[in-house]
Amino acid sequence: MCGMQGISNEYIGAVCHEFRRYQCKGVTQTDVAHDCGLSREAVSRFERGSLPNSLIFMWYIKHGIFDWLPIDKWRGFQFSIYESD
Repeated sequence: MCGMQGISNEYIGAVCHEFRRYQCKGVTQTDVAHDCGLSREAVSRFERGSLPNSLIFMWYIKHGIFDWLPIDKWRGFQFSIYESD
């Protein structure tokens, strides 16, 4: 992925988790899964970094993740402490 070389799946998943939880208030993993035609478990695994999935990542892109956190700001992003969804 252009501009994302060297960023781990775990890191991408964690940033996506933060975006969904704190910027898309009320959106659950089940909602993302329904929109993508996948299981909630697939979204959970994506957000934990154990399942790279471009279809799920596209959901985050379509919902404004790069407006919220531009790609050049991803490195060094400070995560809040969060509970699992």
